[in-house]
Amino acid sequence: VVREELGSSPEELFGEFSREPFASASLAQVHAARCRETGRDLAIKVQHRGLRETSRGDLFAMATVVGIAERLFDEFNFGWICEELTPQV
Repeated sequence: VVREELGSSPEELFGEFSREPFASASLAQVHAARCRETGRDLAIKVQHRGLRETSRGDLFAMATVVGIAERLFDEFNFGWICEELTPQV
């Protein structure tokens, strides 16, 4: 996944890179690394494989439901959430 996103392997990008994540959640996992130039410790967040593809359907479903709710209820104004989330994933 790192190579797909950044164009190089973790070993080429960082002085050190732990293959085992030290934290994981539903969207990503976090790996320890060390900056090649400065020696500084880093935390590298890597999205789970396939997240972008599977989340497209989720975002579409959310936008559909929010759009219907906004048409049915004048006080329901949450379309901005969909607009904010979509480019982030």
